[in-house]
Amino acid sequence: MKRPSEIRTAPRDWLLVLKTAYPFLVNLGIGDLLLFGSQALSVYLKSPLRSKDLDFVSSQIGPRHLEALRKHLESSGLETRNTTVQSKPLAKARMTIYTIELRLGRKPFFLEIFDRILDGRNPSILTPHAQRTRKWNLDLWVPSPNAVVALRLSFRQPEGISRLNAIRLNNFIQQSRSKLNFNEIATMITQWGMDDRVKENLRTLHKSHRLRIRGENLLYPRIDLQPAQRALREMDLARLKGKGSPKKHVRPRLRGSPAQVDVREMRRKRFESLSGY
Repeated sequence: MKRPSEIRTAPRDWLLVLKTAYPFLVNLGIGDLLLFGSQALSVYLKSPLRSKDLDFVSSQIGPRHLEALRKHLESSGLETRNTTVQSKPLAKARMTIYTIELRLGRKPFFLEIFDRILDGRNPSILTPHAQRTRKWNLDLWVPSPNAVVALRLSFRQPEGISRLNAIRLNNFIQQSRSKLNFNEIATMITQWGMDDRVKENLRTLHKSHRLRIRGENLLYPRIDLQPAQRALREMDLARLKGKGSPKKHVRPRLRGSPAQVDVREMRRKRFESLSGY
């Protein structure tokens, strides 16, 4: 059987984009630029993660900044394809995502800048939890380790926390345990109004992927998550009785070459979920 190709970009490649884009945006006058997404995890990990995108957060970004950045990336030898500006109404406000599609080797890669976080809140709510760090020969502003955990647990539905993101978060918690304070993490989640979402994400993670997040019992008593535990027991009983497993959902096949299919599928997922926290 042919092994599926890896669609995530190696750190050495996305680091080139980061080192080109971050200082340029700061020099343009973007004063609240914050490194986000899996790269925020990578700042604190021993080994940076592979990624399909590079995420920033800023309330000061606009279309002219996006176009200037695209030209700068091209003049620096990077291959760019498209720029898009997408907008979506959320609970608190409308969120806009500024995207540049690049090619790193033969793989599509997306640089994304979000002007809102969580359910449409201004990124300024992260100001008390942002810290400056020196990493990869760059001066970067990133969420604190506590804020990284709180944000990763607060992924929007319907995508919630994927199996891969849960595994990555558990590795992060294991490596950063001495830097984490779960009381502070719980306080952040409550202040942001994310308790219900985090609980739902944890229940879904238990039920769909049979995974738990390290330290989740320090955030919520187990009684709060009992519906998921009952669901797991029912699934185990069903297997023992020979009822079988539920049918898998089969996606419709897309026409075109493998490369075209990969890009169209990635664009479709991005448009549907408007990725991010």
